[in-house]
Amino acid sequence: MTIEIGIFFAVLAAMAYLFFTEKLPVDLTAVLGLVVITLAGYVSPSEAFSGFSSPAVVTLLCVFFVSAALVHTGFADLVGGRLHRWIGSREVLLLVAVMLFAAALSAFMNNIAAAAVCMPATASLARRSGISPSRLFMPLSFATLFGGTLTLVGTPPNILASDMLRERGYPPFALFDFAPIGAVLLAVGVLYLVTVGRRFLPVRAIADSVARTGDLARVYRLHETLFSIRIPFGSRLDGLTLGETKLGTALGVQVVGILRGGRKELAPEARTLLLGGDVLLVKGRYEDLRELFRLQGVSIGEARPGDLAKAAGRLSCIAARILPGSPLAGRTLRGIKFRENYGAIAVGIRRGGAILDRDLPAESLREGDEVLVLGTQSELELLAQQKGLTIAKVGDSLFEEMRDRLFLLRVPPTSALVGTTIGRSRIGELVGLTIAGICRGEDVFLPARPEETILAADEFLVAGEPDRIRSLLALGEVELEEDAEASGIESEDVGVVEVSVAPRSRAAGRTLAEMQFREKHGLQALAVWREGSPIHTNLANLPLRFGDALLIQGPWNRIRLLGTDPDFVTLSLAAQEPRRTRKAPFALGGLLLLVAMVVTGFQPIHVASLAAAVFVVLTGAITMEEAYRSIEWRVVFLVAAILPVGIAMERTGAALLLSQSVVEWAGTAGPITVLAALCLLSSLLSQCLDGAPAVVLLAPVVVRIAEPIGISPVPLMMGVGLAASAAFMTPFSHKANLLVMGAGGYRTSDYLRVGTPLTVLYLAAVIALVPVFFPLYP
Repeated sequence: MTIEIGIFFAVLAAMAYLFFTEKLPVDLTAVLGLVVITLAGYVSPSEAFSGFSSPAVVTLLCVFFVSAALVHTGFADLVGGRLHRWIGSREVLLLVAVMLFAAALSAFMNNIAAAAVCMPATASLARRSGISPSRLFMPLSFATLFGGTLTLVGTPPNILASDMLRERGYPPFALFDFAPIGAVLLAVGVLYLVTVGRRFLPVRAIADSVARTGDLARVYRLHETLFSIRIPFGSRLDGLTLGETKLGTALGVQVVGILRGGRKELAPEARTLLLGGDVLLVKGRYEDLRELFRLQGVSIGEARPGDLAKAAGRLSCIAARILPGSPLAGRTLRGIKFRENYGAIAVGIRRGGAILDRDLPAESLREGDEVLVLGTQSELELLAQQKGLTIAKVGDSLFEEMRDRLFLLRVPPTSALVGTTIGRSRIGELVGLTIAGICRGEDVFLPARPEETILAADEFLVAGEPDRIRSLLALGEVELEEDAEASGIESEDVGVVEVSVAPRSRAAGRTLAEMQFREKHGLQALAVWREGSPIHTNLANLPLRFGDALLIQGPWNRIRLLGTDPDFVTLSLAAQEPRRTRKAPFALGGLLLLVAMVVTGFQPIHVASLAAAVFVVLTGAITMEEAYRSIEWRVVFLVAAILPVGIAMERTGAALLLSQSVVEWAGTAGPITVLAALCLLSSLLSQCLDGAPAVVLLAPVVVRIAEPIGISPVPLMMGVGLAASAAFMTPFSHKANLLVMGAGGYRTSDYLRVGTPLTVLYLAAVIALVPVFFPLYP
């Protein structure tokens, strides 16, 4: 171990950490690592950019063109649509057919693209057959990984393994060199999933409901959140547009339809005019709506100086600052049970010169925040003892500072709130305000305890932004009615479909509000499926994740436009953009041209791929715009930037050091043990990093190991490439797993339960089969 190797390993460790945590995008991490090793002198400037001209990268780019042509011409949809006609509704046969179809596509397409192409057809098969989609989607994603092992172009690790051999003077793999082993691995995977694995597959939907209209509404449990609101004749809402009423702000609901005179208008726009007698079909939480309607009749006004004086006589106000390294940083007031543990009331958070006072319980605390707190002397003394806090300011001046943010809610004698407790009324939670206390009569001020009973003429001293309750009061007398039928949210012109957040989507980490989803697409999200259960509330402000599935409602023409958005995968054949079916023979011809040129030895794989890509564009199977949009640029940059790392592995001596360690540990036990050690290492690296970096890092090690012990590096490289595709244990092991996670309603534990035995079988099969087809001794 030298200093140079130690520094290089430190760079690799930092890259591995960033790959695993995804604190930076994986392609940016690879480029950053390339910059570091270039500036450190591990590779020359010309070598740093050699990856971008590599045959492996050219092949990757061109295969994306051919894959996109198969998608846009509807070739894959055509075959998928006939599966149900051929097989019927038998689950085992359907599972086998879906896996074989997905694997066949994945042999010549990017794994993620193959999964995305097959998902709408698989969802349709599940509905027609009355089978839970969760019984098919995980086998589908696993099949695309198996399919990648069938050909050289099936997955980036295969292409890189071949390229690594070529660069080191060994003959590269041919197009179908992987096929014998890949076919056996696929058979093992199918056999496992139709026997043992099928018992572990979850059932996330009621099978007999899947074939009927409204199945998605049932799966997402929309019947629990759909209700009706009637607008009385003479209401102040009569004659206003839906946007002007601010119903969403006031009631926290989504209007999904309007019933008027026996006619139904679904997915109404903001400019839709409301009339007396209209019945609004809304989505929300019934309990929240019922409690909100009890607020009708209250009034709101500014807090008077006398009210503040009464409060100051009973309560004190402090500003508690969050210290650096505080255990409270990153947590919410609700998460630390602030009110329950201290009795005091947080009425605001000062951050960067501004005071936050809206939805305080859900606001994450940050280092340097000052929490403005009201409470009795004993409550504030208890709070001051909390680790990670310091008292930044004390005194009546804080009352004056909060004066513009304090309001009074007056409860009339006829209010439905009279007689209930503050806790049961949920006023603060529902309208985003914090109740600081109760003014009762001329001289009485009471702390706002949850058990305190509300009396007629009480006045609540509240802090926060009053816009929502003002919007609520402006609605006047509207009527909450009985549950509504979930099937009533679809029509001939308006549909409800499920979409998945695509891998590498720009939507990940952003909210629907930030993306202006409704304004941009003219659609609204009714629910989000995450980790095996639906989410119905606060959807606009929910950061999306890879693997989320969204239930979308809107006009069919808008839904079809969403189908062209690369950030989402639409799980409905009816919502797909029109296919260029007349050009399907040319797409298939491009694929056959690639295969013929490689099999006959007329051209190497990268030249054959380029010819096929040019062919599908010239024949109109795909346009250049569609081709560019179909390229997974992150994969291209990842591979191109990571290739020079292999050069640095050899130049620094890191490859030699690792190879010597493997030989010392496993070499004495024989070549099979060496192969097993490399396969295990490749699989572990691919779980943490990605299949492509795993192959690039291990390629120089493979050559260094093979030469001194007298075995061929070809079988070792084959094992490393195949083991890098063993990504079954978690949804994060491969983007194809993430893609189906939301649509199948899977939890992380489902992948672990089904995928762990499969990973063991897969690696055992690779270790057993490689020496059979590729002798270890030259």
